[in-house]
Amino acid sequence: MNLPAPQPQTARSEASALDHLDYLDGWRGVAIILLLIGHFTPVPGLNFGALGVNFFFVLSGFLMAKLLFVRQVDLGTFYRRRISRIIPGAAFFILSMALVYKLAGKPVSLPETLAALFFYNNYTLADPASKVMPFGHIWSLCVEEHSYVFLSILALVCRQWQALNSWRLLALAAALSSAIGIYYGFRFTGRELEFNHWLHSEVSAYGILISSAMLFFWAGRKIPRVPVPVLVLLMLVGVLAHWWKVPLAVRTTLGVAAFAVVVNVLSNAPAIVKSALSWAPLRWAGKFSFSIYLWQQPFYLASRSDQMPLALALPLAIACGLLSYHLVEQPVRSYLNRVWCGRAPATPAATGSSAKA
Repeated sequence: MNLPAPQPQTARSEASALDHLDYLDGWRGVAIILLLIGHFTPVPGLNFGALGVNFFFVLSGFLMAKLLFVRQVDLGTFYRRRISRIIPGAAFFILSMALVYKLAGKPVSLPETLAALFFYNNYTLADPASKVMPFGHIWSLCVEEHSYVFLSILALVCRQWQALNSWRLLALAAALSSAIGIYYGFRFTGRELEFNHWLHSEVSAYGILISSAMLFFWAGRKIPRVPVPVLVLLMLVGVLAHWWKVPLAVRTTLGVAAFAVVVNVLSNAPAIVKSALSWAPLRWAGKFSFSIYLWQQPFYLASRSDQMPLALALPLAIACGLLSYHLVEQPVRSYLNRVWCGRAPATPAATGSSAKA
């Protein structure tokens, strides 16, 4: 299958092509809830934090591929939207934390702050215990931003050479990412494979890339209508693959891929599935998921180290996320979109940011 012919780049057609989808907001809401469970009330044996991040990643890959390979949004518009969506909130959080630490007399690490601000801290996490700033979670934003650059370059190549089978290139990229992940993430210890703590983009971007590959594969084809029991089975496979004894290779290639299949067939899923994901509380959580994701980290760390009770830490994390959204992120985003694009910002589901993003 060759790259689809681009649609006319008019404001009206672009807006209609990127309609708001409640069930994708709900998917995003499920993701942030899973992550909060994993951080604030961890369940022994099951990594809910990783579950939430992988939910975000497969959604991000689906939406990015839709923008870059199916709608063929011009790269200038694509990058302006990414900047307006991610940078204001992330920069405000990072700089605010640095200021709070300074005022509180705590050590402020300039290298950690710069690594978070410029999205390369997923290459500085070899010893997370040695870090002093609450920026560990920015690794997932780094993965997303690096993936956006990679996919945009791949989209540019595919637009220049229409004869290339773009979905095969995406599938190859996903397979390579998985292979690199296994290479980097494991080392032999006797007869057993032991997991090393690697959070590099070329490792963790598997969910984004495999979901993109599936979206492009089904572009122009009829999306299969998967019955509810099969969707439930796929979700169960994905969840159980995150059990602590499951090897990373299985969790990645099987568990994350199962989530990618589900998010890619949701548009033709039974009404009961869409209705469940469109439940108002899930959509509400999805709307603010990026903001909450940013601000939950310092409160989660305080709760885990017994510096703050859970009953206080979790509400404060959510409250700070909401304040950041209303006072900084949304106003700045609206202004930037108005200046750069000449229109109001699209909804989170349409812009493609998963958690976020």
